[in-house]
Amino acid sequence: MRTVIVGAGPAGLGVAHALGAARTPARDCVLLEREAEPAGLCRSFTVGGATFDYGGHAFFTKHPEVDELLGRLAPHGLYRQPRNAWVHSHGTYVPYPFQSNLFGLPVDVVADCLLGATRQAAVPAGAPPAHLAEWVTASFGEGIARHFLTPYNSKLWAHPLDMVTPHWTGERIVQPDLDDIVRGALSRREYRKYPNAQVRYPARGGFSELYRPLGEALGDRIRHDELDRLDLARRTAHTRSGATLEFDTLVATLPLPDLVARTADASDEIRDLVGLLRYNSLHLVSLAVDPANATDKHRVYAADPEIPFHKLVLNNNSSPALSAAPAFGIQAEVSFSPYKPVAREGLVDRVVGALVAMGLLRTPGDVRAADVREIPYAYPVATADTARVVTALREFYGRHGVLLAGRFGEWAYINSDSALQRGLDIGKELAR
Repeated sequence: MRTVIVGAGPAGLGVAHALGAARTPARDCVLLEREAEPAGLCRSFTVGGATFDYGGHAFFTKHPEVDELLGRLAPHGLYRQPRNAWVHSHGTYVPYPFQSNLFGLPVDVVADCLLGATRQAAVPAGAPPAHLAEWVTASFGEGIARHFLTPYNSKLWAHPLDMVTPHWTGERIVQPDLDDIVRGALSRREYRKYPNAQVRYPARGGFSELYRPLGEALGDRIRHDELDRLDLARRTAHTRSGATLEFDTLVATLPLPDLVARTADASDEIRDLVGLLRYNSLHLVSLAVDPANATDKHRVYAADPEIPFHKLVLNNNSSPALSAAPAFGIQAEVSFSPYKPVAREGLVDRVVGALVAMGLLRTPGDVRAADVREIPYAYPVATADTARVVTALREFYGRHGVLLAGRFGEWAYINSDSALQRGLDIGKELAR
């Protein structure tokens, strides 16, 4: 029996680890990974002496198996600390999340947010919101929606919010009750009622150190090659290097549009369906700056349309080892899509200008090195078509021994810990 796994991100590594741990010599396992190292979007890199990840990462999980596994394998252990996140709004900084930390904003903004929240709390429950724009207003009122959550989510998703369905919001957007909103408007206080109020990070190195041991344990079962063509009828996977791999089961973690494009015998119906899926992309602008600009903030969120990024990641503060680096790292995430195009030319200058205006950078001359990378698939965007399309693709591929896993394999807004858990579950089921 042979299992071919496409993609050595957390989901693919989870499948391979579970198969290896089951010690079933009758099941051969091959993992294809096109990059030089595993971990997918959990990889890390350095610029000018500062360490960055492919987007902001911190470890927290509700999965005990993942917690135990990664905690045990982390070569230098994990560093735990409170998450120090902030929101830049109306020319000032307030603690994250905006909706429960209004104190310190301009008085007219606070009043607008409080009036909107209290009015909304008196509205009888009606039909569930049809899209994200409706959900934001129904959850927090017009003031909080107008002053932060609507413009922020528009920047993040890079799609019209009336296209985005809100079923995922319960686990992703902090939802304080009216009492918490009012108290957070009257005084500065600590609000920690959200899952990632405490986070961990590898004690040394970047976030990739969490997943590197899983890749190393696989040895030559990882082939640094790329899926070129998938023949479902013959159950063969053909690679860029010219290899042909027969399989009984194939676990695909690559984005569904890429999987369908490489499937030789995908029907026209399947090709039309996958075209309905929506996603956004990211420009990652990573700056190594003079340490005199260091701050203790971990994250900064910005809704102002004049600021090019929606989030800043200050990764030096993820561990004491990173904070000792010779340069301070600031990474800006800039979402884009056909609905919100962003020119790459001049982007570094626009980011640097915003950092100076926000007081996070003294002068543009403090930037020692800059790097811009593109993540084509950053976040899957949930729309009214998503569930129907994913169900049809899962059924189509499942008939041919192909299983779907991971954020873009399942088209689900999940973090790396959940992707790893799903991979582990698939691997254990295959081993049985």
